[in-house]
Amino acid sequence: MDPLSQVFTDEGFRPLWETVAWNTIENAVLIDGLDVSGLSDDEVIQQAFSLHLDSTEGDSNGEEAASEAAVRVKAIAWVTNHEPDLKRQGDEFLREGRHSFATLIYATWIEHWINRIILYRAIGSGTHPELATALIRSSRMDLKLGRIWTSLGMPKFPKELARQVTRVMESRNAFVHYKWPSADEEAHSESIKRVEVEARQAQETVTALIELEDSVLYDGRSESLKATFRKNWYEKRRQALNSEESNEAPQASD
Repeated sequence: MDPLSQVFTDEGFRPLWETVAWNTIENAVLIDGLDVSGLSDDEVIQQAFSLHLDSTEGDSNGEEAASEAAVRVKAIAWVTNHEPDLKRQGDEFLREGRHSFATLIYATWIEHWINRIILYRAIGSGTHPELATALIRSSRMDLKLGRIWTSLGMPKFPKELARQVTRVMESRNAFVHYKWPSADEEAHSESIKRVEVEARQAQETVTALIELEDSVLYDGRSESLKATFRKNWYEKRRQALNSEESNEAPQASD
């Protein structure tokens, strides 16, 4: 099997293609404003890839297009999403009982999550990437979850969830800017219990934010979309392998 065919059929490459597919869907939804409601999972995937291809096509003369869509895609083409690793690390710290560190990591995840959505939506609305980044850097959390959030076409951020985010950030700041408080045994014991509760609440906040993104942007179907792409990948893999076997069969008979 030639190397190119192997990239499309080797099981080891499936996670790579799943990441590529999801990034394409995410870009289509957050940047291009693709509305997934009313579309089947297959239609969402097809339209997302069509939008991506449209943004990279050349003009009628065959020259590289300098369309706004192409500029938007290029602006976020090489971005590292740390959210999965941060969540795994936070969960691991929580299991190990390292509660302050768990809260620190969950709070970092929350900032990455909020900044990603604001950045992508801002770029999609026509804001220059550098200006969008400056907006994120200069804005307080309450503004990000308030006026900035709704100005980018998002539904109003849930009040209770916003309060949860604020509490997580306050817990994170208390640890980052540690003041070495002294306390008697009882107060120290209560403090340890409080830190554990805060870490578990931080984990719950992360889960709630993931569910919010899924509900608002993907019609509650993000996992279904990923499963559909995975199913389609296996079908194309099966077809490619069958084609490879068919091509080899005459040679074997010779």
